[in-house]
Amino acid sequence: MKHRKLLSSAIAAMLLFSAVPNTSYAILESDIATQEKNGQPFSSYWYPSELLKWNPNTDKDAKFNVGTVPLQERTDGEKQKKSQSDEAKVISLAIANKTTSATPSQGKDEFDGYNFSYWQYIDTLVAWGGSSGEGLILSPSADLIDAAHTNGVPVLGTVFFPPLEYGGRYEWMEEFLQKNDDGTFPMADKLVEVAKYYNFDGWFINQETGDRETLKPELAKLMKEFLAYLQKIKPDNMEIIWYDSMIDDGRVFWQNRLNDYNKNFLGTNKKPLSDGMFLNFWWTNEKYSAVDPANNQNRIPYTVTGKELNESAKLAKKMKRSPYDLYAGVDVQAEGYNTKIKWDYLFPEGKNANTSLGLYCPSWTFDSAKDFDEFLEKENRFWVNENGDPRENSEEDWKGISNYIVEKSPVTSLPFVTNFSMGNGKFFNVNGKTVSSDEWNHRGMMDVMPTYRWVIDNKKNNISADVDYTESYYGGSSIAIRGKIEKGGKSAIKLYASELNLTSDTEISLKYKTNNDKAKLKLELVINDKKHIVSLDTKKNGEWVDANASLSKYEGQELEEISLIVEGNAKSNKFKLNLGEMSITDGNKGNKVSKVSNLKVEDFKVIDNYYGNVRLTWDKGSEDVSHYEIYMEDENGNKELVGATPTNAFYVNDIERQLTIDTKTSFIVRPVSKTNKSELQNESKITVEWPKLEAPKADFEVSDPIVAPGESITLTDKSLAENKVKWKIEGLHKNEELEGENVTVKFDKPGVYTVTQISSNPAGETINKKEDFIVVSSQAKGGLKNLALNKDAVANTQVNDNEAAKFAFDGKLNSKWCAFGEKGNWIEVDLGKEMTIKELRMSHAQAGGEAASMNTSEYTVEVSKDKKVWKALKDIKGNTNAISKDDLGYELARYVRVKINKSEQGTGGATRIYEIEVLGLDSEKITVLDNKQALIQLNSTIENIENEYKNLGKVDKEFEAILEQSKNVVNMVEVEKEEILKVESNLKDAFSKLKQTKIDTYNEQLS
Repeated sequence: MKHRKLLSSAIAAMLLFSAVPNTSYAILESDIATQEKNGQPFSSYWYPSELLKWNPNTDKDAKFNVGTVPLQERTDGEKQKKSQSDEAKVISLAIANKTTSATPSQGKDEFDGYNFSYWQYIDTLVAWGGSSGEGLILSPSADLIDAAHTNGVPVLGTVFFPPLEYGGRYEWMEEFLQKNDDGTFPMADKLVEVAKYYNFDGWFINQETGDRETLKPELAKLMKEFLAYLQKIKPDNMEIIWYDSMIDDGRVFWQNRLNDYNKNFLGTNKKPLSDGMFLNFWWTNEKYSAVDPANNQNRIPYTVTGKELNESAKLAKKMKRSPYDLYAGVDVQAEGYNTKIKWDYLFPEGKNANTSLGLYCPSWTFDSAKDFDEFLEKENRFWVNENGDPRENSEEDWKGISNYIVEKSPVTSLPFVTNFSMGNGKFFNVNGKTVSSDEWNHRGMMDVMPTYRWVIDNKKNNISADVDYTESYYGGSSIAIRGKIEKGGKSAIKLYASELNLTSDTEISLKYKTNNDKAKLKLELVINDKKHIVSLDTKKNGEWVDANASLSKYEGQELEEISLIVEGNAKSNKFKLNLGEMSITDGNKGNKVSKVSNLKVEDFKVIDNYYGNVRLTWDKGSEDVSHYEIYMEDENGNKELVGATPTNAFYVNDIERQLTIDTKTSFIVRPVSKTNKSELQNESKITVEWPKLEAPKADFEVSDPIVAPGESITLTDKSLAENKVKWKIEGLHKNEELEGENVTVKFDKPGVYTVTQISSNPAGETINKKEDFIVVSSQAKGGLKNLALNKDAVANTQVNDNEAAKFAFDGKLNSKWCAFGEKGNWIEVDLGKEMTIKELRMSHAQAGGEAASMNTSEYTVEVSKDKKVWKALKDIKGNTNAISKDDLGYELARYVRVKINKSEQGTGGATRIYEIEVLGLDSEKITVLDNKQALIQLNSTIENIENEYKNLGKVDKEFEAILEQSKNVVNMVEVEKEEILKVESNLKDAFSKLKQTKIDTYNEQLS
């Protein structure tokens, strides 16, 4: 048993574009189809009419979307520099999940992801998303809720009304703002219901449907009434943040400041409409367009003075609101920390911050990184500075958020345990032992990372710190402290700010491992404003060391800061220490865990009789449960961790069944306490039965369908439920049998070869024969080429010049052809001359980073030699792949056209094609294909004639020379068809004459 791995400055214009569907769905057709196949739970998204109908009791995904971690209280750390503000706040609008639709509820089986960990610098996270083609209302995924709450940060969902040019509709606003006769707003009630049920903390409302000319005062009035009602019914701790877009007369007109046009959407202290306002980005520009109070069809050029935020703060105070309820927006989606900002407008030197800070798409750090290591580097540069030390003064324009904002810490209650897990890994360890070797990503399993990244004081030593994904005590990562240490050297690594009340039972402990014994560890604790050095008692436990100390003598005092001291006992140039766990416990507090109850299999879907997908749920445990480990157990008792989650619902996907006729698989759910302890007696088990095993579904892939003589190809088995694979390679010059999942075959001679695959298991065997599958030709030297690269292309339409047809043939996945419409679009490329084409490869929306729901669903591939007569080669229906590959069978053509019959997985939308590759050879024909039948016929003729010749009992040197010449042609293979036909004719004629001579001789003898 295995677990298989698997244009405007406004906010809306920066979203990935989605066009309008004809019908609103709470879940797209593509997601429905996925769920019907594999049962994958998806994070929630809705159109207004769908949310009004939403009921968690009938939503089969609802249980999987609930965040279960309570919002942790935070405390301010000590200021690291004078420029840091402890009053200004930071709100982050992050694209934490790539798409609105098709987002798994709780992580994925891949290492990479936006695993944000600089929570100490933000006060609110917005799960940014929504689009006209997927849904307007988006709740945060469960893993994001839990990660944020673990770190003391509220997380908000998004309500997004797109601009008209991006698919916005006034009717969506009208649905959203429905008002009952009693003055209540059903949608406001739903927003509160959703946030309470899923355990997140409010909503960011972005209303951009409209323009700067069209007055809609009735909509603006209704929106303000809606916001007032929402304030009335929501819990006190629920936040509603309004985006600076709509103004009092209903126009969408970004003000970039608080003024008389937009202040009524914020409201006063006594009559608040919003808990905060995100100001548009242009406050840092040189100029922007302002409202003309005399003419709504006109705009007045406005020159920025730099005083706008200060004046906004004064107006907020006049309204009895805190200036820090205003968030000065900074758009970093395109340039990240290379964005040019006039920071002194927001944070004037030597003065209090004018307002708070709003960051749009700091997830740039992930989206722009080539790999996860670069993401981590960019994160540190973005949030801290180029020096990686919040105390240091930056010389760059982007000085890091740490320059302006004091660090905050959720280390405020006991017990506190961290394994320095980033919520992902390339393996999963439990207590230092690997229980899964698969990649994983579940941000709900993220721990509290160090408050200071990094504050290190070296004396004689020279060590640094980073996140290490090669070592872990629990989860998938640890903190590595590495570098040079000297005898007598000392390094102090400041780790956490805290606010912990110590008791007589308080104990602090570390789990760590080192590559040598040349250092001694101590702790430096700030307790009641005084520093204390604490020695540690150590005990080796396998590769890891347990180190602990009692803090009972500090009973009744407050622990305010935690640092690690590394003292050198001897010199080491390659010292490395891994911190795997830090815990501060209070006796048995946090250890009351009971047995898992009511474990259920909500759904068990089997795919192709081989892969299984299971939805598990169980009753929520006590408050002392930190999370649950989920194990899979086969019939032989072998266990494998398949995941861990703080929630009481989990989805296990892509389980590979055992190849027995009747198979059973068990799932074990084990609770883990807040002190990271678990007991077998508290786990529960449930078993599923598979359908009877069937013969395999045979399939395979080939590395190259066409190669040159002397080259090799690799056949890779892609069968399901097989435990044995055999192969036969058959052709005029090769007959070979092989065995194994992956086999490599070398072809010395040109020709066309048939591949037969025989896949078997205890239930039987399946034969998969592909005639003329491998082509070996000297014309194929260098392999298939993209014949369409940078060739002339046209399309019936395009959204704009930056998304024209030519961008589908430029060899890049950061550009595309995009065209409105559910169907009827087409794109065509001119190869320049007639060539032999083998495969059409298309990169759809998902390949370019957009939602899988936007992948082209149906299309037709046509070819032509003269652009007049077109031949349809493929009519594809039901494509879901990000990159589709269609075999065109060595067709001769100059023009290739793709007609779009259904642009997306659901209804409506737009066509998005990032790249089209036409793979083939720059030749009008491939000789071995063109002459194949003629060569086979010649070989058959040779065999027949040679047998007859032997029976003649006569030797004829002249005929044998002609026979040998014919055999040479067969061995040469790459001979023109006409020449082969001619050789065959000559052979037949020669043999006919030879036979006639014998007959004549015989007759003469008779006479």
